[in-house]
Amino acid sequence: MVHVCIHTGPHDSSVSIIKNGELYHFIEERFSHLKHASTAIYAVEHIKEYCDEIESLSFSNLYYQYTEFGYHQAFLKEILKIKIPPIKALIHIDHHYLHAKTSYCHSGFDDAVVLVIDGAGSQYTFGKENLSIYQAYGNNIDPIYKSIVGDGKHISIDTPNFVDKKTNIGAGYVYTAVTEFLGFDGLDAGKTMGLSAYGKDVKNISELLSIEDHGNKSCTLRPDSFNNSNMKYTQVANMGSWGALIDIDGDRENIAYRVQKDFEKYLIHTCNKALSMSKSKNLVLTGGCALNCVANYKLLKALPDDVNLYVDPTCDDSSVSIGGVYHTHQIPSFKLKNLYKGRPLEYEYELLDDEDEYEATPKDIAKLISNENIVAIAQGRSEIGPRALGNRSILFDPRVKDGKDIVNRVKKREYFRPFAGTVLLEHARDWFDMDRLEESPFMMYAVDVLPKKRDLIPSIVHVDGTCRIQTVTREQNKHYYDLIFEFYKLTGVPILFNTSFNLAGDTMVDTIEDGLWTLRNSEIEYMYLPELNSLINIQSK
Repeated sequence: MVHVCIHTGPHDSSVSIIKNGELYHFIEERFSHLKHASTAIYAVEHIKEYCDEIESLSFSNLYYQYTEFGYHQAFLKEILKIKIPPIKALIHIDHHYLHAKTSYCHSGFDDAVVLVIDGAGSQYTFGKENLSIYQAYGNNIDPIYKSIVGDGKHISIDTPNFVDKKTNIGAGYVYTAVTEFLGFDGLDAGKTMGLSAYGKDVKNISELLSIEDHGNKSCTLRPDSFNNSNMKYTQVANMGSWGALIDIDGDRENIAYRVQKDFEKYLIHTCNKALSMSKSKNLVLTGGCALNCVANYKLLKALPDDVNLYVDPTCDDSSVSIGGVYHTHQIPSFKLKNLYKGRPLEYEYELLDDEDEYEATPKDIAKLISNENIVAIAQGRSEIGPRALGNRSILFDPRVKDGKDIVNRVKKREYFRPFAGTVLLEHARDWFDMDRLEESPFMMYAVDVLPKKRDLIPSIVHVDGTCRIQTVTREQNKHYYDLIFEFYKLTGVPILFNTSFNLAGDTMVDTIEDGLWTLRNSEIEYMYLPELNSLINIQSK
């Protein structure tokens, strides 16, 4: 039995398949190499490799009212010759529900309060959702609160009573707007987060997000946030009539600092509000804003001791198709063990005349990395979501003092972009403040590096003393674990510098050919293929 959900955008399109109880997830951008691709085309074509018949077919789009899904059905049936259900396909109309369904299922909790925060969700007659709170238990996920983007004109008497009648701009919308104003793509809010560590609190920039009490707490953009009368008057992108005054010259870091600190305060407040609306002590955080790993760690440390927090790594929009197939297949809550749900690596490739391939062991690769070489690793099924977790990663020695600058230059990234570290789980507490975390397998927290260890791994310590970490066990990723273990035996450091296998502006490597293209167009000379015990060497041009 095969269940399929196709998410068609407006960004991060994807396809999810459940076949014989196993999830296969394909993100359109990994096929097209168009970041945040809006239309699922190549990923849909890939369905043919997994089935000839679909039992249930469903679709998702933020603008479902204005979206025609018939061409996808025709393509599946007429071109791919896949048998599809004769009845009209299910169209998911609640974007936040799909986020909640995906993340609650991955949490392993029997019950939970689920908080969804993103830029904006589905459009209803009463407004566009920007924050939703659900009570989850068993297969039930019931809305208990929604905050709506809008001006209040369309709020009617038949609006559900869980909808906040006082409409407002959401926190995700504000963070996106500030991100765009700083010159980044609105979907690259992680750049604003990284830049924020270089800023400080200054008098001329007051709160960008305020928490106001009008029955229920909500968030608005402060139009009076910029108090210097000499500043340029500029409207923040995407804010419509909600403008802000910003001097972009010389204040970029401080603006990023302000919105990040405001968001951290807002997140903690909102999570406590959500918990107060439920008897559950299990909190699930999802939606695009849950990718803010700095705020997640601040939240973790601020929550009461008796609260269990799960931040879902499949919280971006490319994963809402997972919620679609979980809904139709009625998947119960389970503990997500790994994110290796993408395409398997197929070893069909040809090297050029000046390229070589050698037999290599984890010990050989550890020595290569310890000599300050950048080494990419590719193996198994690709990671889903935005984090590279050892199957499509670029690795480096975390001990190199200027390692961050070296790899940022090679990847052609901005100077302020931090890097992650993968640490053997049994050594994590010796290097990082894990607080109540038993593990961090999905890089959803930027934790404090212990002060006495910071000088030992300078390449992965951000300017604020934090590092986004991935813990790994041999059961989770055998080849990656063995490599880090050999590096530990060689250097005494049980950690590798880890970043996604791609160059700035391109999407994460998915295939061997993607990997070879990346090496051939950069200064990266090595790609390790642990399943073949081999190392490809491409000399820098």
